[in-house]
Amino acid sequence: MALKKVLYYGAIGIGILIAVSVVVSIVSTLLSLAWAVVSGAISLAILLGIVYVAYKAGSWIFGSDDSTTDTIGTGRGSYASTSSSSSDSASRQDRLRQQYVEGQISEAEFEQRIARELEREDVDDIDRELERER
Repeated sequence: MALKKVLYYGAIGIGILIAVSVVVSIVSTLLSLAWAVVSGAISLAILLGIVYVAYKAGSWIFGSDDSTTDTIGTGRGSYASTSSSSSDSASRQDRLRQQYVEGQISEAEFEQRIARELEREDVDDIDRELERER
C-alpha cells in the first residue's frame, strides 16, 4: 500500500511539474512576443525620426523651401526664353498669388511680378504668332 501511495504522489508531482512547465513556457512566449512588438515599434519610431531629420536637413541644405525656390525661380524666369507655354505662365501666376495670400511677398512686389508675368505672356503670344507666319 505504501508503494501505491508513493507512485500516486509521484505521478501527481510529475503532472504538476509538467503543468507548471507549460504555463511558464506560455508566459515566456507571450512576454517575448510583447518585447518584440515594443522593440519593433521603438526601432520604427527611431527610423522615422532619422528620416524626418534627414529630410529637413536636405530641404534646408538644398534650399527647397517654397519661398526661396519661388523667389529665385521667378528672378531667373524673367531672363528665360520665350518658349514657355501659357499653362506654365498660369502656374507661375498662381504661385505668385499663393505667395501674396500667404504673406510671403508684399502687395507692391506682387503687382510688379504679375506685371512682368503678363508682359512676358504678351511677348510669348507675339513670338508664337510670328513663328506661325514663317
